[in-house]
Amino acid sequence: MTLKARIRAIDRFVKGCREDGIYDDLNACCVMAGWDSLAGALTPLKGAAPTNSGFIATDYDRGGIGITGDGTSYLNSGRAVNADAQNDAHLSVFIAAGRAAAAVRHAGVTDSSASSFMLYDDTSFTGGYVNTNTITDVSNRAGINFFGAARVSASQQTVRVDGVEVTATNNSLSASTLNSYIFCRNLNGTASTFSDATLSFYSLGSATDLALLDARVSTLMADLRAIEETGFDRDALAYIRAVEAADGAYLETDVKIAINSLVSGLKADSLWDAIGSSCLLCGPRTLTGALVPLRGAVPTAYSFSSGDYSRTAGLTGAGAGTYLYLSGVHPDGPAQNSAHQALYITSQTASASYKTHIREYDGPEAGEGSTQISQSATSAYIRCRSLGDAAVSESPQTGLTAINRSNSSSFEFRRGGTSSTLNVASTGITDNNAFIYRFSSVYSDITLAFYSLGTSLDLAKLDSHISSYVTAIGAAI
Repeated sequence: MTLKARIRAIDRFVKGCREDGIYDDLNACCVMAGWDSLAGALTPLKGAAPTNSGFIATDYDRGGIGITGDGTSYLNSGRAVNADAQNDAHLSVFIAAGRAAAAVRHAGVTDSSASSFMLYDDTSFTGGYVNTNTITDVSNRAGINFFGAARVSASQQTVRVDGVEVTATNNSLSASTLNSYIFCRNLNGTASTFSDATLSFYSLGSATDLALLDARVSTLMADLRAIEETGFDRDALAYIRAVEAADGAYLETDVKIAINSLVSGLKADSLWDAIGSSCLLCGPRTLTGALVPLRGAVPTAYSFSSGDYSRTAGLTGAGAGTYLYLSGVHPDGPAQNSAHQALYITSQTASASYKTHIREYDGPEAGEGSTQISQSATSAYIRCRSLGDAAVSESPQTGLTAINRSNSSSFEFRRGGTSSTLNVASTGITDNNAFIYRFSSVYSDITLAFYSLGTSLDLAKLDSHISSYVTAIGAAI
């Protein structure tokens, strides 16, 4: 079924390009996604097969993602720039995840004895050269999704990036005899300025309508990603799409599978509806993506930087002024005797100082209870709709740390894969908003891969699902 679906996607692409009158412009082309292996991804749709210099199987992700540049590997397209007419040429790529390096060349040639033919992307501008030494800049677009350039006449070239197209007047120069490289430029016969982006398509050929090609390639990639997502839970898909939009890149197939398995498992064990507010603080490509809520409120991040975030470990509290604020989310509401808080800790300091990992910003009013998870070097201090800390003699631990109240007389504490019952009565609730990594002027420096607040649920089952998710992310990235 999957193979047939891929065949249909490619057939739709080819027929669509023929209908648009652009298929004959693709003289060398690879669809570098959707196939079961790297060898399949490097089988040309049209033209010569590229020569692979350094890419290995693990650089490839079939699910509409493609091949990820590693800073040294590249493809020789096997097609010389002058194989297409000086004033009738194009080059394009589809970027599934953008560059991290400051300046890269996704494809092309720089030839000191002729003109440049290249897709250029750096922190100051993004653009292209098609048989000229004058770049057409597209206002430093992100370079995500389709990126192409075309020479449409002796005096004009167009560049299209991320749905924005610019036409510039500049005269063409002689076309290079060198072959175009992919994932770098061919600088006078030497691979140079490598791309660390993830590319899922490239094409070289005669001048073409870039908007039409953009639409067809984008549809093809969406089709190939959808094939890998067949049967996914709709809430998992909605979350994946939101994270990808925040990241500005597509998630790897195994990361998407881990997310879907988590959401499906939470639903199967009747945990999903009890999660009021939650973030997966590992898995997304960026800190911005990690702060997309799995459920509930969007946290406001104070003073975190990208260096505080790890895709596999999570988000680390960086000291004073660094915390998450959940506006409208009350650690102690809405039900006095139905509540949980959960943190998945991947790194825990052994500091002797008392640190509160999650609680309302200020203490409760007189007679109100509060809910918190705190830690010193020797004990965990916890509350759940109650007054005063319940101390559990334990040094800091990693894994799920959580509390759950389902009645008025006691609450559950889970840590290290074991649950215990504390016979502490509930005393009320407060309407103060939740803070993570902070209580008043005290800040926590733990690393979290997950947090959740909501109504009562089964902590052992939650522990199993979140632990499996964190393990799956570690294996996927």
